[in-house]
Amino acid sequence: MALRHWLIFAVGLTSACLSPLTAPTSTHPGDVHLWVFHIAGGRYTEHIQLFTMGDDAKGQPVFRSLASRTWDGRDVNDFANLHVTSVDLLRLHWTMGNSTGDTVSLSYTVVGDTGIGQLTLSDGSRYPAFGVRFDSTAVNLIAPTLFPTHHDSQPVIMIRVDDAAATDRDFLQRLNARGLTAEIAVPTRLVGQLNRMTWQDIRYWGAQGMGVALHSRYHLWTGAGAQHFMGETVGGFAELAAHGLPSTVFVQPGTWRDSIYFDSPSKIRTWRGALLRTFATVAECYVYPYYVRRADSLELGLSHATISDGSSDAWIRSAWQVALRPNHATVFLVHTFRLKSRDQLDWFLDLVADAKARGIVRVAANSQELF
Repeated sequence: MALRHWLIFAVGLTSACLSPLTAPTSTHPGDVHLWVFHIAGGRYTEHIQLFTMGDDAKGQPVFRSLASRTWDGRDVNDFANLHVTSVDLLRLHWTMGNSTGDTVSLSYTVVGDTGIGQLTLSDGSRYPAFGVRFDSTAVNLIAPTLFPTHHDSQPVIMIRVDDAAATDRDFLQRLNARGLTAEIAVPTRLVGQLNRMTWQDIRYWGAQGMGVALHSRYHLWTGAGAQHFMGETVGGFAELAAHGLPSTVFVQPGTWRDSIYFDSPSKIRTWRGALLRTFATVAECYVYPYYVRRADSLELGLSHATISDGSSDAWIRSAWQVALRPNHATVFLVHTFRLKSRDQLDWFLDLVADAKARGIVRVAANSQELF
């Protein structure tokens, strides 16, 4: 017997995660959005749902379910092959079905860009559901599957500069003078503010061969909920792309807490990890220590060795010796605004440049290249 599911999203308030929009009372031709939903129950709970919904240019209803990925990279699409059988004039109630008789009814209201509600199954089961909407072009942000290429045992390193601080300009010049590259981790909403680099700066350094990665939007000290997490990740990727700097690398802020402080495998093996796997090829977090051997599993949770923030030269040298081991990929993190002097790490950059010149290490410009 065909299962009959009824999906009801009573969508509520919060625009903390995205810039607020006027709550719509109707849709307009060409008004299609990407919705990123999470349903917290049953077979849905470990991954996310992606829907494009609205009106096409001719005013006809559009509903399409897109494939997302589980945290371990498997494709999933719970609402595939559904077609619209009924829709109200305001596009606030949709009924979809497929050839086997399964149907889904979706009802919602919208305030800002956030939806909060529930999923109700035919047996009466109800699961909390929430989502965030983005411009329809955000479908282009879904990351390609990363197929690691065969690599030899040569160690690979990457230098990462976080937060787009104004002091990064000088440090990047020091790297460039030595023929070295780095990954710039960008909090998109802080760019151009006091003591920060500008978008022009970042585009310039990107053209010089530096990698660019998303470092959230606001880099908040927060353990905020799911809508915030969606906005800080998917919204940040959208903003990088809008500034001509598309990226599929996510760098977790160290200021995040609770469920979004990814410091263990159990935290990444959730729907949050599934969202990262869907929109990022590599997520640099705190799951695995910097000194582990290179492995494909590190793509989701890769950590780093911090060589600023008061790290001693002796400790940095010890981390460097670990990085030189065969089959290792190591990220060296620098907060340039916490260096005691501009030339504090020149000796380390000279060390890296010499090892690169002698073929001892390969230097990557972004963490995707580590794999």
